[in-house]
Parts: sequence; structure tokens; C-alpha cells
Amino acid sequence: MKLWRLINPFVSIIARSPFHFIISHQLLVVQFQGKKSGKKYLVPLSYHKHASSYTCVTLRSNIWWKNLKNLSIGNIWLKGKLVDVDISLEFTDDNLVEETLRDLVTNNRIDAFFANVKLQKDGTPLKEDLAKAAKLHTVLKFTTR
Repeated sequence: MKLWRLINPFVSIIARSPFHFIISHQLLVVQFQGKKSGKKYLVPLSYHKHASSYTCVTLRSNIWWKNLKNLSIGNIWLKGKLVDVDISLEFTDDNLVEETLRDLVTNNRIDAFFANVKLQKDGTPLKEDLAKAAKLHTVLKFTTR
């Protein structure tokens, strides 16, 4: 995914700028330090909003999210502001991952495309595609403090 290495820095800059409104209705940026390198990382993610939490998904094969495994609190850039959040991850319960994916991709062709889930004409995802995708994704939940 070398293309993302080029795109993500620009998206992260926009998300933290006064022009965040261009993307903040759909994207947040998780900020964290690498466990081994200590380097600061900014990763844009599409989200689904629940009351005071935001759920995102990423492929389990992406290694960046493993930096969050032992963290219970962190920061995200949301609507142009740095926000303190509680962090929880789910990568073992495929049913929960499937539910989260369903919320994220329903009526959202872009997220469905990236999750490799086809949508029916009414915007609902195909169950078989969701089940396959759930085995490949990790759920990240950020709850505002």
C-alpha cells in the first residue's frame, strides 16, 4: 500500500488544519508513538459515530494498529481538534467485527469498496462478503473522555 504512504500525510495535514471540514465528516486521524521506534504516527481512518464513540476498521495484516494493543488511552484528531480517547481493539471476535463492518459500510460505497464488501441496490451489504471481511479486519473503538 505504498500509495497510502503518499496520501496519508496530506490527509493528516488537512484533518489538523482549519480546512478539516473537507474530510472530518468521514475521517479522523489516530495519533500514536511507535512502540519500538518512538516515532510519532498519524493514521487517517474512516469512522462510524455512536453516542460518544467512534469505530473504525483496518486490515489485520496492517501492522500499525498493533502499536495500540497495550494502550487504553490515546489521542485522535477529530474535527480539527486533538481529543483524548479511551481505546479498545477487537480482532478475535469475528461476529463483533462483522457487526461493526456492517455499520461502517451500509450505504457507504467507499468504505464498502475498501473492505471488499459488495452493497445491494438498497445499500445493505452482502452477508457473505461481510463474513469474509470480518475475518480480515480489526475494529478500533475510540471513546471520548
